[in-house]
Amino acid sequence: MTPNDPAQSPPSCPDHREYARRAVLVAGRLLCDGVWQACEVVNLSAGGARLRVLGIYCPGQELCLEIGPCGQFPGVVAWVRGEEIGLRFSCDPAETAEALIALAMHG
Repeated sequence: MTPNDPAQSPPSCPDHREYARRAVLVAGRLLCDGVWQACEVVNLSAGGARLRVLGIYCPGQELCLEIGPCGQFPGVVAWVRGEEIGLRFSCDPAETAEALIALAMHG
């Protein structure tokens, strides 16, 4: 068997996400306990966002993400991995989808 033999490759895991993600890399802000902190939005979907953060957050923590002129999106921390967190939005997915369209059109 060679190193590139498919039999040696780990099985691929299907993506079970409900909404398609879009890489955006835009500046944002997180509201936590009345304090705004800068963050970077790595990717975004109608259901949530992957964020690069400076603060310390815990799964289950309620936050509000602000993306410039696109608006504010409340959510709950789903996971934490080093300097990145997953934020699951608690707002209407249609509202977030509009923000995605605005980011795609205007950056």
